[in-house]
Amino acid sequence: MTQSCSAAEVTAVVSGLEGHQDFLLAAQSFYAQDIVWVAPARGIRVVGREAVIAHQQREAASMWNPEFTFLRRSNNERQIIDEFAVRFVCTGNTIDSAPVRNGDLVELKRLRILEVQSGRVVHETCIENWTVLETVE
Repeated sequence: MTQSCSAAEVTAVVSGLEGHQDFLLAAQSFYAQDIVWVAPARGIRVVGREAVIAHQQREAASMWNPEFTFLRRSNNERQIIDEFAVRFVCTGNTIDSAPVRNGDLVELKRLRILEVQSGRVVHETCIENWTVLETVE
């Protein structure tokens, strides 16, 4: 069993990560077992830590050469706000319901709202804006 951590500690972990793969490893320690992850614009809802991490791993696998720009991070004991932009080349069809195609150069702006209870993230909402910068013809 992993120990719980404060929202500030979760934010510190998230702030020190350089990309999706590092985040996914760390997520195992601060996501609640029954985490709910949603991306409303894409109509996606995933429940359970293992399912959420597997979903994120599939999406990360389609992001070739990601370049992250971190825009905003803040927290209190109940909520964490994490906003970033990532540019990448889409290398597969594993990003569910995303308006991108294989080979597109994409910029994804994502605002993550993480709700914390008892030192664990119990709900994550991802507000997303997808922009295709270059498309493959």
